[in-house]
Amino acid sequence: MTDVLVGPPAVQVPPHASARVLYVLKRYPQLSQTFVLRELLEVERAGVEVGIEALGPQASGPEHPEVGDVRATVRYLPRRPKLRDRGARGVHVRLALRHPVRWVRTARAARRQGDWRRFVQAGLVAERVRREGWTHLHAHFATAAAEVARDAAALAGCTFTVTAHAKDIYHHSHAPHLARRVRGAAAVITVSDFNVGHLRATLPGARLVHVPNGVGLEQRAPLPADGPLLCVARLVAKKGVDTLLRAVAQLADRDPDLRLEIAGDGELSDDLHRLADELDVGDRVRFLGSLSSQQIDAAYRRASMFVLPCRIDDDGDRDGMPTVILEAMARGVPVVSTDVIGIPEVVRHGTTGLLVPPDDPTRLAAAIETLRTDPEGARELGRAARALVAEKFDPQRSAELLREVFTRAVHGAPETARTATGV
Repeated sequence: MTDVLVGPPAVQVPPHASARVLYVLKRYPQLSQTFVLRELLEVERAGVEVGIEALGPQASGPEHPEVGDVRATVRYLPRRPKLRDRGARGVHVRLALRHPVRWVRTARAARRQGDWRRFVQAGLVAERVRREGWTHLHAHFATAAAEVARDAAALAGCTFTVTAHAKDIYHHSHAPHLARRVRGAAAVITVSDFNVGHLRATLPGARLVHVPNGVGLEQRAPLPADGPLLCVARLVAKKGVDTLLRAVAQLADRDPDLRLEIAGDGELSDDLHRLADELDVGDRVRFLGSLSSQQIDAAYRRASMFVLPCRIDDDGDRDGMPTVILEAMARGVPVVSTDVIGIPEVVRHGTTGLLVPPDDPTRLAAAIETLRTDPEGARELGRAARALVAEKFDPQRSAELLREVFTRAVHGAPETARTATGV
């Protein structure tokens, strides 16, 4: 197992005291990351004091109303700080004088690995840790946030953990750096059994903990038989929205009332608009753009089913466990998706939804048609899916698992949290 402490703890922590956790996030709030927002709220309800360090400025545009319920104090770090900047220089001088060996060792590693900008940010985080008495750092995504949390923990002499999701594990630009980004972590948390299996092979010796993205049960959706298909996704290649448009085109002649609503935005937005027009289904497809949680809920209430034909894209990127699928299931909305990555853990074909191979618009069209022509069967899938979410994805249970991981990290207890939760 990895040695997680570098030098003495910055703060003397009373035995069995709850961790005071400083989250390190690349951006906050992020409209597409409802799972982070939900986690913050539930961890606070579980009694953990939380702070937030954001590595860049606040994103413009709409935000979920629940952001106002988070009690944590948010600080936005300078995006490209330099060591010669007055504020950063003073912080790093104090850190170097306090623990010169620790500072030099961390600085050399950052320079060697090309993480210098993150090292400078890490010093600012470490100073906050010491000044405000935070006892643990937690990063979402094993990318820049993990680099900052790793170096800040080394500089401050505290523990850190990382939640790894999907792109940060599998994308060709991130996978080669994963081991160094999480080196020294008290635990690497992830969101699916599929990810646990992959990380067990790629991070030998790391402490792995499966903590599902908790999703609370929402009011059951009405499921109008003539309601549109709904897809909620960032418009990027791995979501397979182009396959969905081609499936709708195949169904157009024999299902004249078929409509599709797509909520989300992304780099492929213009391409997908053009594809819908080329397939002559532009009048059947509504691109809704980025929506707040309230607007998303209204879209679910209009929908007859939820469709997300995920794929593994050419860069290796993929979803670990698409939270939007769980959100649909929590409302009893029947789901059609693909049999890749961790999706079959929750969408159990013929029981809690329907699965088809990725990049197969004909099979996808057939699955959609099956549910369109059997609304009672669709509702039964939705009922079973909602029961699965209630059993396996209780947000309070996920928050308690996280609290346990954080507390054990701070107190140096052997990691006994589950490496999988049996989902």
